[in-house]
Amino acid sequence: MTPPSAGATPILVADPATLSQLVEAVRAEPVVALDTESNSFHVYRERVCLLQISTRSADYILDPLAVDPRPLGEVLCDGRETVLHGADYDVRCLKREYGWRLPRLFDTMLAARRLGREGLGLSALVEAHFGVRLSKAFQRSDWGQRPLSAAQLAYAALDTHFLLTLRDLLAADLESRGATDDARREFDRVAAVVPRERVFDPEGFRRLRGARELEPAGRTVLRALYLAREERAQALDRPPFKVLGEDAMLAIARRLPRDAEALGQIPGVTPSVLRRLGDEILAAVRAALI
Repeated sequence: MTPPSAGATPILVADPATLSQLVEAVRAEPVVALDTESNSFHVYRERVCLLQISTRSADYILDPLAVDPRPLGEVLCDGRETVLHGADYDVRCLKREYGWRLPRLFDTMLAARRLGREGLGLSALVEAHFGVRLSKAFQRSDWGQRPLSAAQLAYAALDTHFLLTLRDLLAADLESRGATDDARREFDRVAAVVPRERVFDPEGFRRLRGARELEPAGRTVLRALYLAREERAQALDRPPFKVLGEDAMLAIARRLPRDAEALGQIPGVTPSVLRRLGDEILAAVRAALI
């Protein structure tokens, strides 16, 4: 039992005509593999930037920034089995963005865990079963940037390329152990998860490691920095940690720098941080020391 030949160029779906071909290909398959790539590491408001779909004979990459993926959702959600690895995050993203519900889900990570496999990551399972080591070269790619390179597309396609054959192997093992029904119930629980609405907690700074050890003035500064960082992250559409790191915030709250020179000596306070937030940081320190 082997997956289709690795290394074949995935089919890029970025226009209505190719999307129609993909929809028909999926319609003919009782089981398809699915994955998503989002840009949460690079923006404040994440979105699904790629959908990878594999059938028994081909790998597809759908670009939802170029073509509306809703016609695909109609066939993905009509009762056929969808195979994902570590499906929780993908399920939440697909529900949040498109309202898709996957009624028959098979999660290869959960199946492997139930079977007592040691390596639960996709790379570990693929290497164990197929002798292929998946590259991690584009693990932190900004999938929202265009154009995507051929290397990025090939990397993304491998996330679903092996899933159908892996599903067959794991399903057979579950069946032989009489564990199929229990696994299905676990898959159904994942399929039923709902997206988590992002709610900012202005008191969340208290949960940062080291916050409790600060003096009162330091806690006041840390709270001000936490609020300013969130506001700036929203305005720039960047993750808060890329605006100002937690270690830098805590160091500022401990040292309470009085001027830009002292502030600039704190690790993590880059020239861009000084430019964008320097005045606010120093104002917060001055207010806390009054």
